[in-house]
Amino acid sequence: MAQSRAARASAGAPATHGVDRARRTRLAGWISWLIGAALVSGVVLVGVRLSQARQLLELVRHVRFGWLAIAIAWQVLTYGAQAQVWRVVADAARQPITWRHVWQLSVAKLFLDQALPSAGIASSAVSVEALRAWGMSEPHALAAAALNLVSYNLAYVAALVVALGYGLMGGHINIWIMGLAVLFTLFCLGTSAAILALGGRPGSKDRWRVLHWPGVRAALDFVREADPALTRRPALIAATTACQLAIIVLDTVTLLALVRSLGAHGAVMPVFVSFMIASLVRTMGFVPGGLGTFEASSVLTLRAAGLTLPVALSATMLFRGVTFWAPMIPGFAASRRLARLAKTD
Repeated sequence: MAQSRAARASAGAPATHGVDRARRTRLAGWISWLIGAALVSGVVLVGVRLSQARQLLELVRHVRFGWLAIAIAWQVLTYGAQAQVWRVVADAARQPITWRHVWQLSVAKLFLDQALPSAGIASSAVSVEALRAWGMSEPHALAAAALNLVSYNLAYVAALVVALGYGLMGGHINIWIMGLAVLFTLFCLGTSAAILALGGRPGSKDRWRVLHWPGVRAALDFVREADPALTRRPALIAATTACQLAIIVLDTVTLLALVRSLGAHGAVMPVFVSFMIASLVRTMGFVPGGLGTFEASSVLTLRAAGLTLPVALSATMLFRGVTFWAPMIPGFAASRRLARLAKTD
């Protein structure tokens, strides 16, 4: 009797631990969302308190809807640029994917990247399953995911270098921002180099300590079976990086259009620097989508760019509404649809 009980306990232990781990993960996710919501509320309350309520109301009442429509149009095009990343790789693999499919994948990827912070690994896993269901072989689908990660890193490092260079000339970059930028750059370049060097080599051994960091390890484990002929093709790396740079440009002009919708005028480069610094803080944060951290850094850097506090706060909240909150429902629907597609494949 004692042995049977012990056996049952032993057999049930892994399942119990798995359930407990899943519960802890969900709890941690909810806590991070609550912290993010609290941070956003704090930013808004402080901004409203420091601004004049009458000024904020006047800005809202006199929003220029033409510029608001332009901002939304720019943001829609970001999905097209992301979709083109998948299309470029699929065409190179001679396994083309329709625009309707890759557009749906782009919407789902944005939702997953924001709702499940995992350095892009969670959305990459869903992307691979979707691409496989649409006819791509697994090595080619993994290569598409690898190139998406590498091109994202290279594009953001390049844009960040330009932004920080301009900011340093204007004296708007402090030591803390530089420290974050250096850490982000080293991580991105290290991860990209590791993916390009070891992707497509399932039997290779990791001899460097950096390859055992959690983020780098997850990315490498994910792309080891990728087709090396695609992942290391310079033309594909350049083409996908250009698509990622287009997303950054479109995000910047979206923010510029929202500033114009409030009747203010922001110079291109200072707004670009503001967006890149806020994106850096968002990426290095621990809350989903950088909730609160992005808003606070965006407001502060837009103020440093010469905008008034009411305009900086309003433009930031509009930008987050257009880029973060509005796509949540279609993104959730698209991710559910892709999850069902992967199960039936």
